Order: sequence, then structure tokens, then C-alpha cells
Amino acid sequence: MPWTRVKCPDAQEHTFDDCIACDHPCCDIEIREALFAHNSNQDPTHVGTSISVTSLIGCLRSTYLERVTDYAAPPMSQWYSLRGELIHKLVEHPDRDDPDTLRRSEMSCLSLFKTGTDEIPISGRIDSYKLKFLKHGTLKDWKSIGDNGMQFIVYEGAKEDHIWQTNIYAWLLRRNGFRVDHIEIAYLSLMAIVKTGQEILWHEYLAAAPSKTGKRKRMVSIPTLVKEYPSGRKKWACVYRVPEVPIYDTETIEDFMRPRILMLNNAFKHGTMPDMADEETRAWKCNEYCHVKDQCDEFQGEINVEDS
Repeated sequence: MPWTRVKCPDAQEHTFDDCIACDHPCCDIEIREALFAHNSNQDPTHVGTSISVTSLIGCLRSTYLERVTDYAAPPMSQWYSLRGELIHKLVEHPDRDDPDTLRRSEMSCLSLFKTGTDEIPISGRIDSYKLKFLKHGTLKDWKSIGDNGMQFIVYEGAKEDHIWQTNIYAWLLRRNGFRVDHIEIAYLSLMAIVKTGQEILWHEYLAAAPSKTGKRKRMVSIPTLVKEYPSGRKKWACVYRVPEVPIYDTETIEDFMRPRILMLNNAFKHGTMPDMADEETRAWKCNEYCHVKDQCDEFQGEINVEDS
């Protein structure tokens, strides 16, 4: 993605070199150097006009604009991407073949998606794949997440976007001759690891014991009091069952992919602006997590003028 300039806290824009030379930096120089180096060494499937599995998830308009527009962003707004790479480095393992298990790590896959007379290449990199006894294939995806966000995974399971993403990875694997019988998503924060389809010990800080209702409906044990605090708050040990990732059939996956592939392909080939994201995505993304909001707003403003 063409992140080419730094946006400072005072909204001024500067080059990366100027940022490195800054004498009142917003974050440590080692972090800035790592962020800029990571930016210059992007996975080729995530730049240019190639369509990757990741590009089909979330706001297609921001994906397109970030690919074709040079934009400015604060250094720490890119931390999530570097954090994800660091997590993946920790869990990568050497490929292995033995009589019982085939294991693959960071496996690149490519397949053509037919839309009418066109065949559009779709690529993806699988974090981890294991084929046990040549009869049971497991696709595993690693996700980094903030500590505050982990509770939602414990309560509700994998994020919807991640469910679709891993199912498209499964589609890619099958197109390349690998069977997929199970999908597992492992969420990692600095404080915890939570995996789908697993029971997880989780601490709740409440005055009274939590009950198995509402967002805590997947609790599978009786809460155990661990510690009482002078404030009256109490620490409870609870066990939750995190839901499995559902596995969709080929038709369902391709029905989800098709309009997104066509929209991105038209954007990259003809410059046709993708639709805006759905209202739910816009509510959390636009104002805080979109690097190309100004370009999107400018285009949307032109559309509104034409329609008026």
C-alpha cells in the first residue's frame, strides 16, 4: 500500500526521512525505522492490482484507494500491521512431511476465478496447514488483537470478516488439491491466546459472580472467586467455550467472492470506484481507521453533486 508520508500530531505532513530526523518524535526512532522498513517490503500480493484474499474482506473502496493513492498517516497507525508480522514470525514453523502428518507454514496459493469469459487470479498466503494421517486437513490462521478486544472473541467467537477470510483460504486450498475439514483461528494479544473451538480460562472483574446469560451465554463452568479487592471488586475465574469456525460450502463462498472480485477487478482495470462499505463497517472505520477518508469523501461529494 502506498503509504508515502507521515502525518504528525499537528496534522503537518513530512517525508519518512524528515520523520527519522525529528527532534520531538511521537514514538521511538526504533519503532519508526521498523515501520518504514516494513512498509517498503510489502507482500507483493497486497500491492498493485493483484487481488488477494485479504483484499476481498472489509471496505473495498479503501482497499482500492490505498493501492492507487499516495497517502499520509501517523506512524503508529501502521503498528497493527507490523505487530501482525511479528506474531507470524513467532509461530512460523518449518515444513514437514512424515508418515503421519504433512505440515505447511506460510504457504502461497493461487487459483483462477471464472466470471463470464474472464479468469481472474486470486492469491492468498496460508498461515498454517496440517494434514493428519492424510485424512484430516486443518487450516489455521493467526490474528493479532488488542487486549481490550479479546473479550469479544471469548464471548462471541471469531469476527465475521475472519470467518469469511478463512473460508476463502479453504476454497483456495481445495483448488490446489488440499482437503480442509477444520478451520481454527488463533487470536493473540500480549496477554492471552484464544482459539476458536477451544475452552478458555477467562478472568472477570465484577462485584458479583457473572451469570451464564447475554454475552456470557457460552460460559461452561461455575465461576470461581480468585481474589477480593478493597474496592469491593472481585476477580472470578470462568471457563468459556469459544465457538468453532463454520465451514461454508463452495457455492456459498463463491457467491460471497463473486461481487467483490468483480468490483475490485473493475476498479483496477477501469478505475471504477468500488461501493462504500456497509453502514456497520463505516461506523467504526471511517473516522479513526481509514487512511484515505479524504479521497473517499471527495469522490462521494462529487457523486452527491451530480445526483442533486
